[in-house]
Amino acid sequence: MENKKTLIKQFSHTDLDGVGSALLLQALLQEQKGYVAENYLPVGYSEPGADGTIDKHILNFIQTNEEAVTELYITDICPSDEVIAQLSAYCKDNEITWHIFDHHVTSVHVNEIYPHNASIIVSDEATGLKHSATSVLFKILVGKMPTELFEDEKWQRLANVADIIRCYDCWDWQLNPNAAYKESAAEFNNLFYFYSWDKRIELMGSVMSAGLPLLKDYAEIIAALKEKEEDYVRRKTLKAQFGTLDGKTFAYSFGEQYTSVLGNALARLEHPETKKEVDFSFVLNGKGVSLRTNNDDIDLSVLAARYFNGGGHKRASGGAFAEIQYFISDSENPEQAPTLFLDLKR
Repeated sequence: MENKKTLIKQFSHTDLDGVGSALLLQALLQEQKGYVAENYLPVGYSEPGADGTIDKHILNFIQTNEEAVTELYITDICPSDEVIAQLSAYCKDNEITWHIFDHHVTSVHVNEIYPHNASIIVSDEATGLKHSATSVLFKILVGKMPTELFEDEKWQRLANVADIIRCYDCWDWQLNPNAAYKESAAEFNNLFYFYSWDKRIELMGSVMSAGLPLLKDYAEIIAALKEKEEDYVRRKTLKAQFGTLDGKTFAYSFGEQYTSVLGNALARLEHPETKKEVDFSFVLNGKGVSLRTNNDDIDLSVLAARYFNGGGHKRASGGAFAEIQYFISDSENPEQAPTLFLDLKR
């Protein structure tokens, strides 16, 4: 029987790590298996969570795909268990190899259900570093963390790009004093979001090809964006409001930009009643909510899953409100009607 042409379908997240891991996977497969551009279908970029798009995009692929796909990969995002089950059955029926590369703690259980098809790793046992999807790819496909390959002539260019993405996505640039990249990680993310969607993909592809020195060509834009970010975060934190949820204090603000930086700044604020640093913060953007904490005793992934139909990491998670009027539902008590959480005007 004639071998089928290799044809790859990918799904990934829309953020820096999602785009980076999608393009990194292509680069790694090109290096290891000799794949070329014609082996790839367009990447399907999706949002996570119950109100996201990943489930819809996977189901649409299953129902409408007419391409002779041979391999399917999902990076930096994980569909629901129900949709993964449907995808697994579809791939089995159509002889498609598939794999999920992710790093979110809320998806770790998928490893046990599909041990040959999932590599969902939160942190690296050897180095102790937190994983992003880009570093998971390096660990699984190359065998080492990006930081362990900085001096490797073959891999150093991609390793440096992968780790600056990991450094930002895991907030390593702020929390880890020994991080390989400090301010430059946030600068890369700001530059990424400065551009329109198509230009973001183009920028990431260019950096993958040329390496991090390419970012020097954007020095003036990066400097201007840094000044804009600092002013934006300063104004938003001055207007922060406070509340409590489940016995925990929080600070919050609306924010369409610099969500992670703003969330971390809010998480350092003092609650006006307790006179102590708040337990967590969140940034509102429409129905979306981004949560951050500096408190090691709080697992935001649990809070996000319980109240905001979301998930993520222990110290950084996200989700969405039930309605734009900011109602929330308690998933641990589903019989209870959604309750009004915030009654706000922009």
